[in-house]
Amino acid sequence: MSDKIKVLITDDHAILREGLSSLIEKQPDIVVVGEAEDGNQCLEGVTSLKPDVVVLDIKIPGVSGIEVCRQLKTSHPELKVVILSMYEDYEYVNRALQAGADGYILKKVASSELVNAIRRVHEGEKVFSPQVLAMIVDSFKDEREESRDLSSTRSLTAREFDVLSLMSEGMSNKEIASGLFVSPKTVEKMVTNIYRKLRVNSRTAAVKLFLSVSEQ
Repeated sequence: MSDKIKVLITDDHAILREGLSSLIEKQPDIVVVGEAEDGNQCLEGVTSLKPDVVVLDIKIPGVSGIEVCRQLKTSHPELKVVILSMYEDYEYVNRALQAGADGYILKKVASSELVNAIRRVHEGEKVFSPQVLAMIVDSFKDEREESRDLSSTRSLTAREFDVLSLMSEGMSNKEIASGLFVSPKTVEKMVTNIYRKLRVNSRTAAVKLFLSVSEQ
C-alpha cells in the first residue's frame, strides 16, 4: 500500500461512497483508506488515516465541505483535496478555490475523469471538469476588463443592492441570509440575479464593480 495513492472519501450518501470506493479499488495504483459521512469524521479521518487525497462533497452534515477543505489545507498543506459536487455554479467553485481546493469535479462526470483527477492532483496539478474550467476562465476575463458600464448597477433591486453591499463586506451567503432575515436559497437566487444583471461571473468581479460605483 505504501506506493499507492491513499484516498479518503467524504459524502453523506452511503451508496455514493460505496460506489466510489468500488470504482477506486479497481485501480492498481489507488487505494481507499477510509470513508466519512460528515465534516467532523473527515477531519478526524485525515488525522488518523493520513490519506494523500481527500474526495470531498460540498454539502455534508456538520462542518461544510468548504470549511473542511479550508481547515485541511491549513493543518495539512501537503494534502490534496478534490471537491466532488453536483453544483455547477461559480459561486461554489469560487469558494472552493478560496478554501484551497486542488480540484472541482462535477458528480455527473464519467468515472474515469474522477480517477484521473485523483492521479493528477496527487502529482501536483489543479484539475477541473471542463464546464468548471470554462467558468473560471470567464471569471478571469471579467476581472481583466479595464472598464465596465457602471450604469448596470441601476438595474438591481433595492434588496439585491443590499445583498451586494454585504457581499463587499466579506459576508457569506449564510451570514447575509441571517442579517436580512431570509433563507440562504433566497440569497443564492439574488446573487445569481446580481451576476446576470452586472454581467459578471464571480463574487470578486461583482464586489469590484460595487466598490467602483461607491467611490464615485
